[in-house]
Amino acid sequence: MDAPAPRRRELLAETLEKYLERGTHSNVSRLLGRTRPEDVALLLGGLAPDRVLTVFRILIAEYPDAAGDVLTEMEPAQRSTLLDQLAPEQIAGILERIPVDDAVYVLDSLPPALHDRLLELVDLRELADVQTQLAYPESSAGRLMDTEFFALHEALTVRDAIAAIQEKRDVEMVFYLYVVDRDGHLVGVTSLRQLLLSRPEQELGAIMQREVIKANVATDQEEVARQAARYDLLAVPVVDDQNRLVGIVTVDDIIDVVKEEAAEDLLKMAGTSESELLYDVRTLSIARLRLPSLLVALVGLLVTGALLERFQVGFADALFLLAFVPVIMGLAGSIGHQASAVALRGLASGRLAAGAPGAGIGGFLAQQLKVAGVLGLVCGGLTAGAAVLLKGHLDLGLVVGLALFVAIALAALSGVVVPVVLARLGLDPAIANGPLLTTANDVTSILIYFGLAAVLLERFAG
Repeated sequence: MDAPAPRRRELLAETLEKYLERGTHSNVSRLLGRTRPEDVALLLGGLAPDRVLTVFRILIAEYPDAAGDVLTEMEPAQRSTLLDQLAPEQIAGILERIPVDDAVYVLDSLPPALHDRLLELVDLRELADVQTQLAYPESSAGRLMDTEFFALHEALTVRDAIAAIQEKRDVEMVFYLYVVDRDGHLVGVTSLRQLLLSRPEQELGAIMQREVIKANVATDQEEVARQAARYDLLAVPVVDDQNRLVGIVTVDDIIDVVKEEAAEDLLKMAGTSESELLYDVRTLSIARLRLPSLLVALVGLLVTGALLERFQVGFADALFLLAFVPVIMGLAGSIGHQASAVALRGLASGRLAAGAPGAGIGGFLAQQLKVAGVLGLVCGGLTAGAAVLLKGHLDLGLVVGLALFVAIALAALSGVVVPVVLARLGLDPAIANGPLLTTANDVTSILIYFGLAAVLLERFAG
């Protein structure tokens, strides 16, 4: 019985370390030869940079095809460090052996300085397809697509189509058979199953489906992933502005996009970016990436502090109000982040996209406000009761409860509206769930709390 995957990787890592310590490169080579590239990339993640370089040079010398796959699967920071130590000729040799979309991915994942240096040093005349794809917008279908696709002419018979597939043994995605006219325009699609069930003398134009789910070369990769998810596709064809088929985006690339976008959104919500992964050992570079979000938070906290000081003067005889400031700010912030997270999910799935079937931002907002209203009533009522029990002031209970209810409602409102507005402006809505939303909720909560206190307590006193 094989060992579980984590234990097996642990054993492989220990074995690789032992071989490297002994300097038995022949044993290292044999180990690499029977290990999948994806697992080799994981093993390299636990090695020191000098040993990574040693192992990778063995890969280049003895398993050049696998070297490209390993490079593609490595973590961005480690890949950047490794490429910085390789000669331009070695890098060119690797890029020539991997698919064009993988070569573009490797180059795009590098820090700008190294990316530009490689483009200058490596002779890409033999990699014209790479240069072509690098000309497409970043994070577009053109950058992501695989240009080694298989297409058939619409006048071809089923018999001839099957023969063409049998001759083309290295087709990456044969489940979908894309049909083009004599000028290369995408005119339809059929499946391998449909092909096998059709009469041999039928032409592809007669059995193909003419309504094709496709993407333009400039389409954002997130939209391509959404199309694949919405229609359960294993691949999405990519066309140029003249509707000529120029590539396909396959399911493995789509999964990578989903993972990358999810990681990018998480990092943005934390106030940093995916660029931090490229600078994992550069303290100043990482600090520079995180500083803007912290400055936003600092400004918000300073504004909050100024408001507290200003209201403290007006409520010198009612300092007990300060005891409930953390409650108001904390609960409003939590509700705001919850509403924002749901809104982000709706935007990502297309539910809140403009013109999407069944999408209604107004209805979604109303639903979130209703939920916030229920939560506000429960939390506000409990907090008001706690205020009365702890401080013995009925008027304080009313102020705290009402302020919490209003703060929660406004936090839910901003949690929905801010991401939607950012998306409509062409900005990444994920940044709404970071320091920006937190700062806005904190300032709003303080204003609501002390504003209501100023009005209600003065009325009670009068």
